[in-house]
Amino acid sequence: MGSRGAVPRRAAGQLSVLTAVLAVTALAGCAGRFPGAWEQPGLGQYEGREVVRVAVIGPQPFGGDTLATILETEPTHCSLLGLPICIGRLGREERHLEVDVILEDARRLELFFRRSGFFDTRVAPAVEPVSPDEVEVEFVVALGPEIRLSTLDIRGIAGILDEERLRRRLPIQAGDRFDLGEFAAASDTILRALRAEGRAYAEVLRSFDVSIDAGRADAMIVAVPGPEVVVDSIIVRGAGALGRRATLRQLAIQSGDLLRLDRLVESERNLYALEIVQFASVDIAPDSLQVSPGDSTTATILVSVSEGPVHVVDAALGYGSVECFRARTRWISRSFGGGARRLELLGRVSKIGIGDPLDFGLGGVCRAYRDDPFRNELDYRLSAELTQPWFLSPRNHLTASAWSEQVSEPNVFQRRSTGARFLLNHRLGARNLLTGSLHGEYGRTIANDAVYCLAFVVCDPSDIGELARDRWLNTIALGWVRDRSNNPLDPTDGYTHAISVTWAPDWMGSDAEFVRSTGEWSGYAPIGRERVAAARVRLGTFFGTARVDRNDEEFLPPQERFYAGGANSVRGFETNAMGPGVYVAEEGEADPETGTVLIEPDRIRFFPTGGTAIAVVSGEFRAPSPVLRRFMTLAVFVDAGVVTAGRISRTTSDEWAVTPGLGARFRTPVGPIRIDVAYNPSPPQRGPLYVPGPEGEMLVRVADDFRPERPSLLRRFQVHLGVGQAF
Repeated sequence: MGSRGAVPRRAAGQLSVLTAVLAVTALAGCAGRFPGAWEQPGLGQYEGREVVRVAVIGPQPFGGDTLATILETEPTHCSLLGLPICIGRLGREERHLEVDVILEDARRLELFFRRSGFFDTRVAPAVEPVSPDEVEVEFVVALGPEIRLSTLDIRGIAGILDEERLRRRLPIQAGDRFDLGEFAAASDTILRALRAEGRAYAEVLRSFDVSIDAGRADAMIVAVPGPEVVVDSIIVRGAGALGRRATLRQLAIQSGDLLRLDRLVESERNLYALEIVQFASVDIAPDSLQVSPGDSTTATILVSVSEGPVHVVDAALGYGSVECFRARTRWISRSFGGGARRLELLGRVSKIGIGDPLDFGLGGVCRAYRDDPFRNELDYRLSAELTQPWFLSPRNHLTASAWSEQVSEPNVFQRRSTGARFLLNHRLGARNLLTGSLHGEYGRTIANDAVYCLAFVVCDPSDIGELARDRWLNTIALGWVRDRSNNPLDPTDGYTHAISVTWAPDWMGSDAEFVRSTGEWSGYAPIGRERVAAARVRLGTFFGTARVDRNDEEFLPPQERFYAGGANSVRGFETNAMGPGVYVAEEGEADPETGTVLIEPDRIRFFPTGGTAIAVVSGEFRAPSPVLRRFMTLAVFVDAGVVTAGRISRTTSDEWAVTPGLGARFRTPVGPIRIDVAYNPSPPQRGPLYVPGPEGEMLVRVADDFRPERPSLLRRFQVHLGVGQAF
């Protein structure tokens, strides 16, 4: 026995003979069919000239971006900070012709086409001078006939795996183009399935026969499953602070279990999730450590762990024009009481020098709070967070946290709150997470009426009074997230969905009582090799248990409501600007004769108040740009949505907003940078209109159903920037 997946010595000889036989069979079907790349005479005279263009010429089913990744030969191009631009010669990367390289590129292209099911393909390099110092390089493809898989014979799995079910999981099926990469992936799928059934030393052999004239291939996969293997013991090394017991708890396999190699991978993942673990390996022990080295039905597991420091302390001191002098200190134990239990204690203070009890008379240095009513009180946050990495199962993480804080914005507001939270994460599988939490918070926000409206979008006097008092917000929440997309920043295939339910019941003492549910689904489908169709649906409701207007326990704080609009929502609106809201004039002047309030239209601002139900539907089509294909993708999208204080089922078509648009995505090392331009054809939302009172603090309602004039054509467009796709 050796590393993971090794074959018992007594079976190795038989396998080597069988491998040789099958390899000869495979090569016999292809011998003489693969001529080398055509070598164009006289290429040496162009050696060293600058390459200004590279192209693949001829019929072929693959996109230019796919073939460009195969070629080492590149044209001279611009690349400044990852973008296709030059400033003079800055960012210009010159490329010169190397004959050996283009001949090797031709051979690589031939191999790629053959592996992709075009077995008789030939590729010839051609060089054309365009000036005494510049050349163009072309690879001329003579595409061979497409080979289809006629039969796929699977042997050796009877009584171990369900063949019919297994075949449905294979990436290649009878009738598909005979792609050698997918054929190899099919054998790997069978191998993983066998090893997941306790056949730790299973091997899979494959062979095929190709008839180019008939355009068909017959393939065979032969499994050598070997015996079931049982774990007889587990050796743990290097787990000093973690300890053997805590290490074994993180393993997905124990002594006496069948040796399923996928459980070894899961065990490594569990160990790496612990902050104290810097390196982890869970594998079959070498022969020298095996309890029964001559027994191919048992195996010893070796767990090797390398730990980082147990305790970490960091501190920081700084100055900001708003927060004045500030300090932060943090102490972390990565194995509090052993077992990789994580404890973090955090303390943070700001307004040092002007706030009691650390007032050093620095008001002249920290002028932001000079006229602020809360200038003499420190801002602070004290918190503690304890995480138990193993809670009844290595798939569960339990976190308990508590905090007390006071934060403020100069001349705007002060927020005081104390709270605690218990969070349980349960991993159902890879990128499949179930969460449950208990959250309790007690606090209030202090500000004047105008600030409540402008900063917290709460403008009604009764609502302001509700927010100004100390309130409890206690909730129970349950969530489920499953991600089956192939790339979190730029998905092109698969799907994701997330569902959450939050309950604020009266028996928990919550001043706001509600049940909120949200669900989101996103799907991605490749169209060819370079185009993607994407769709997203988001729904949310409070089940009629909450109101956005003042109504005792059903009053819903603004931070708990639904909002829509912005770069990742309905893109024809500004962030959160879709749905119900209020209008606030910066100032209003009463006509002394009629008493009418005169307001400048350009000095009226809209503030969304949110709703108790939301629906957003988006569709998007992405395709390579006709220029700068390697760097830029174009998108066409349509977003539609509605936010209401009632029920979605009762909304009318007039309440829905539909905003089409165009976008561009630029590839960067951190993911695509996105620019979207969306058009909003909808008229402005109706809502009440307020103006500041005589003292500039109290707001006066001057209209119940106000709608401003329709904006100009240019102002109906919204531009959004972001990193990653919108969904």
